[in-house]
Amino acid sequence: MPSLKEIQEYGTELENWLRMRVHPIAVKMLKSVDEVPEDAVIPTRDWGHKYSLCQSFAKSQRANATIAMFKEDMWCFEPVLGLGLAERIPYFLEGRHRYPDSVRKLEDAAIWCQNMPYLEYGAYKGIVSAPVNTCSFMPDVIVMHVTGAQASQLLIIKNWIDGKDLYCQLSGHAACVYAVVPSLLKRECAVSIPCKGDRRLASAQDDEILFTLVPELLPDFIAGLRFLQENGWGLPITQEYKEEYDLKPAYSKLGEMLGVDVKKSPPHEQKYQKI
Repeated sequence: MPSLKEIQEYGTELENWLRMRVHPIAVKMLKSVDEVPEDAVIPTRDWGHKYSLCQSFAKSQRANATIAMFKEDMWCFEPVLGLGLAERIPYFLEGRHRYPDSVRKLEDAAIWCQNMPYLEYGAYKGIVSAPVNTCSFMPDVIVMHVTGAQASQLLIIKNWIDGKDLYCQLSGHAACVYAVVPSLLKRECAVSIPCKGDRRLASAQDDEILFTLVPELLPDFIAGLRFLQENGWGLPITQEYKEEYDLKPAYSKLGEMLGVDVKKSPPHEQKYQKI
């Protein structure tokens, strides 16, 4: 595991290479109020009101804020259940809050509720977030709002590291839960989708998705980022609309082995139909 200083430096480098709009954020689960960093804001204590978790994440991303949230600070209940800050009661597991407004059948609403990722009840008391480049604590996971191009770059880096794709549980609901819980439990990177609340209340953009990185992989991600940037795989992507574009040698060789004709066609006069 890299040191806290290394995580901060890697976070800065990651943000710069990817040309990110907002900071990647460090996220840590808290077992007690004693673990709250000294520089953290607790919304009900310091601001006199509650927040949704997606809003506190947005404050960390956009306003450089370190924010600790406990059950009493939460305005939205889904992270309360997903983070194990309360028990998953029968009313929730029956799908009552999803039916009928977002799921047409109660039994199907129950399926979603029962499958929503969650942490064991009572294992943690709260959660804290801060920009990676200034966080004063060791994160459990690193969460990023990224564009499609940035997500492609991160997935290419993941392939560079170990050749493995990501297999993720996707939902249009509870983005904060899906962005934190699966990666925390499995120690794997993940992609998730901003939910309606994240977009409506926390400034997630239409062209963004969420990428979650486990901090122990940060050194490998930075090594991959540097290597790929130096070898024509980085950002910005050079855009072409060109027939028979230049192939990388390995692509050309494999194409030939498969019987694909990778020789460029000779120049010829283009005939245009009159309109």
